[in-house]
Amino acid sequence: MDRGSVSDSLASNDSEAALRKEVQELRERLAALEGSRVASSEGAPASGNIERKMQALESSQLEIAELALGIDSLGVLETQERELIDAYKVLLDESRPAGERVKRAGLLKRYGQFDERAVESMWELFSEAKKPYDQAAALTALKGHVSSERRDDVIAALNSDFENGYKNGRLRYFGIEALEPLLPDPAVQEQLAHIAQNDPEPKIAARAARAAGLPAPEKRRPKGSRK
Repeated sequence: MDRGSVSDSLASNDSEAALRKEVQELRERLAALEGSRVASSEGAPASGNIERKMQALESSQLEIAELALGIDSLGVLETQERELIDAYKVLLDESRPAGERVKRAGLLKRYGQFDERAVESMWELFSEAKKPYDQAAALTALKGHVSSERRDDVIAALNSDFENGYKNGRLRYFGIEALEPLLPDPAVQEQLAHIAQNDPEPKIAARAARAAGLPAPEKRRPKGSRK
């Protein structure tokens, strides 16, 4: 690469970094103003302060609108909205590989767009898994969205793996993380204790013990090893 190309590349990187910094600053100001507006609107202000507070709120609203327009002029909101729409479509598309669909769940969660329809789509993937690791992939998306009504579905999947000889470590690990928020549910506590005491993979056994508030399991020797 010649010096001119290097110089152009560095200039492009500097420009992109400056743009990102500007967008971040705009977002921070926008969030601060929104917080100020909410705080100002809470409670019942004294009658003598009503007019002054109303003027402050109107001023904040105007500045928020101007900042939003400033961000939009950089194409940030439009690009983000397009990415979220595309991510939602991929997540719901049953013809796509499980890994692809689950990957989009992280983006939707980050922006509060992982709605009930998305949750149901991931439950269908979990319930109708076509490949051994599809269930595990679905559980990564469903972390924090396993209700008490769905608890038994996850427990049944884990029990099935126990009976098959503990072959799907991913399912067990992500199953632990999916069930953990339901504690101190007795059925969940019992399941995690079983994994902590019996799982052949030390990392998974330790994760279950930590979730259940149990002592870390002793290291188990691999089958066939000698003292």
